[in-house]
Amino acid sequence: MDANIRNKEFYKGKRVFITGDTGYKGAWLSAVLSELGANATGYALKAPEGSMFESIISDLNMQHIDGDVRDYAGLEKAVMDARPEIVLHLAAQAIVKDCFDDPRYAYETNVMGTVNLFECVRKCDSVKSVVVVTTDKVYENKGDGAVYVETDPLGGIDPYSSSKTCMEYIADTYKRSYLQTKERYIGVATVRASNVLGGGDHVQSRLIPSILNSIANGKPVELRNPHQTRPWQSMLDALNGYLTIGRLLYEKPDEYSEAWNIGPTRDGIKDVLWVVNKMKEHYQNTEYKIGNAFDVAESQTLGLDIGKSVSRLDWKPLLTIDKMLYNIVEFYKMQQDGMPEISICRKQINEFFR
Repeated sequence: MDANIRNKEFYKGKRVFITGDTGYKGAWLSAVLSELGANATGYALKAPEGSMFESIISDLNMQHIDGDVRDYAGLEKAVMDARPEIVLHLAAQAIVKDCFDDPRYAYETNVMGTVNLFECVRKCDSVKSVVVVTTDKVYENKGDGAVYVETDPLGGIDPYSSSKTCMEYIADTYKRSYLQTKERYIGVATVRASNVLGGGDHVQSRLIPSILNSIANGKPVELRNPHQTRPWQSMLDALNGYLTIGRLLYEKPDEYSEAWNIGPTRDGIKDVLWVVNKMKEHYQNTEYKIGNAFDVAESQTLGLDIGKSVSRLDWKPLLTIDKMLYNIVEFYKMQQDGMPEISICRKQINEFFR
């Protein structure tokens, strides 16, 4: 049985705590858990004006608490009140350039926010499973085109990558020191996720919103690094991977408490220009120009090997890169036609989990 079917059955009624639910991934995850019938609680900064979460929260079957993971007392109260069985940690300063411009805030959020969460988990005896979402950028990238496996060395050349690498070590330390002992044994895993694409993204510095915004305004897309290669993955495949790991940690913590790559198959590793040209199949007037790169030094090539996840989890990517881009275009066109974002989310979620 595929993971999406197992997850649909497993999460119904489960108490789930999500950090970072107001972010882009968090909003989609909240919508998924709401559709699956989970008893979810979200904790995050107030949703940005115009964000997807702001537009869908009133229609979600979940509780949201405005809070900052740097605020230990507030986070502790939220966790203890919710008494979750499964914790999904998505809260982070997630924009590479923002981390570069304000590294102190990046480390306070990504590093101490993760420490605060694990301190709460230590105190909350209901928790059975913890999934910490990091990034494919935690690997020490030599720029040689390597496709990274979970045993490759970690490292980070910029504050975003470095702070996410720290999250990996924090999770491992708390697992070994406090959460997998003779007295208590719960599942703890990190998920190294690739670039995720989907509808409803409002962050204009990211690729898809910049393309769609340029199309709407009749202007060429400005590409900072057109030949930068990344593993592009559908939002729903990524979240299904996170939920799969959360479920398996709950059921067999001793077998699945490790690091996992969640990304596309090899045919999903493409450069930025390929994605733009693919969008031209849907929007013939899509043009581009070369813009200035950010000050932060980003790796030119990056790829993930998901072989371990496909072989050991009951998960695999279900959507091809073509289908993923089709769903994005469908989302955008339905938005333009006036359909509420929550209705579009539900349509795509139910198609995926069916």
